[in-house]
Amino acid sequence: MASRPVSLALAASMLGCGAPASAPPERAAVSTVSMIRTETGAEIRVDGERIASVERAGGRRTLSTDAPLAVIVDSAEPLLAGQAYPQRHVSEGRLYGDGSAVRQEYVLMAPPSPIWVEGFGLQVSWDEPGLNEPEHEALRAWLAGEGLVPETTLFESSHESDSGRELVAWYEISGRRIDGSIARRSSTGPAARFDTPFATEGDGWKIHHKRTGENGRFTYHRKSLELVDTIADPESGDELRAYQCGCYGYGIAADWTTLGDDQLYHVHVEWEDYRVSAGLFLGLERRAGFPWIGFGDRQRMQRRARRAKAYRLTDVDEEPFAELVLHFSPDPPERGLGAAAYDLRVPGPDGMVPLARFEAADGDVTVQLYAADALERLDLLLAAMPTQVSRGDGIRDSHLAAVETLLDWVRLLRDPREDTLADVVSDIDALTAVAKVRSLLDGVGARFAAAPEEFPSPPRRLTNRIARAGSP
Repeated sequence: MASRPVSLALAASMLGCGAPASAPPERAAVSTVSMIRTETGAEIRVDGERIASVERAGGRRTLSTDAPLAVIVDSAEPLLAGQAYPQRHVSEGRLYGDGSAVRQEYVLMAPPSPIWVEGFGLQVSWDEPGLNEPEHEALRAWLAGEGLVPETTLFESSHESDSGRELVAWYEISGRRIDGSIARRSSTGPAARFDTPFATEGDGWKIHHKRTGENGRFTYHRKSLELVDTIADPESGDELRAYQCGCYGYGIAADWTTLGDDQLYHVHVEWEDYRVSAGLFLGLERRAGFPWIGFGDRQRMQRRARRAKAYRLTDVDEEPFAELVLHFSPDPPERGLGAAAYDLRVPGPDGMVPLARFEAADGDVTVQLYAADALERLDLLLAAMPTQVSRGDGIRDSHLAAVETLLDWVRLLRDPREDTLADVVSDIDALTAVAKVRSLLDGVGARFAAAPEEFPSPPRRLTNRIARAGSP
């Protein structure tokens, strides 16, 4: 079935540029953008009308209307002979017609994992012998279930060479991307760089949550390192940094996100429930919530408790400039997120007002837009949440990544050029994220301005000559 030219006109008028992101949204009739799976890929629809298709074959994605418009080729290869990781990932995108092209590449240190796997601890030299042995074995079993060698030695070695410190929790390496770059064909050298170094404090690494249990045996979060997702714009000199909480099995939220050396904001996470105990326990178990009476399944309740209930983006005074409220099934699946809906709200004259609603189930994604400028606002707000839309499943959030990709496809249809192509190639909008967040935060006075002493210390990696950190 061929798409009609009027479809793109409809998309362009419905998803046009709007007011500055800080202004209240202009209300408009509800419009819907969807990506619906097909046997060969997916269809993109606006208000139920097909406007384009994305065909998948191997590592190749082709966007077409009446004819092919763009193609993206994704590839990955191990860096070490006979070892699955680390891997070099390359994505190359090209527009048909004018030859515009972009290339992204990065090194993936370890496979992304669900949040409950990220919480597994490894046996380390400063622990009492056998302290983390059961979880270390569970991690090996998970690797085997992913078709990988059930051994962590290579990952431990890679991590230690980059940090000078033993791998304490799988969180520290799960889905971690380093040495990333994206380049335009029309320019020489990288147009943006991205990385995941470690947070620093004083002369060494920042250790997240140093608290120990009452019996001295259980170390909360196992003194894991705090990571920092970074996206740098060489032209402006700005760098977007999302400082990640290294929580034991509960990560990950960006405790603080900074832009350059002058603006700072917070991405809070409100959790489904913290009250999860060890082992089987007594309690009344209801599918809709806590508490329980009777025997409860700790692992099932942990999977529910460790999911986010809301993301709240606030300025330096903790005043919100956006919030995303999540709605999941009360009984989470063993793997993945399951069906979910999200309500995104922004400040209006009388409190928070809806800007959009996302729904995702079985690989289909639908976005309802409640304002004339909703797509442009969403593009900025999702770029401001890099930690939430990348690096795995569970909490950082495969549904949000699918929403962001759908909106990027539509923007590419509306305005095909290198920057919009790059946003499809890169799931963190590496080429454009810094400029987007700058435009989101600029023009609102001192809401995001902080004194230098309030900013977290710059992140580093061992290759950046930071002091080696021994055992905590």
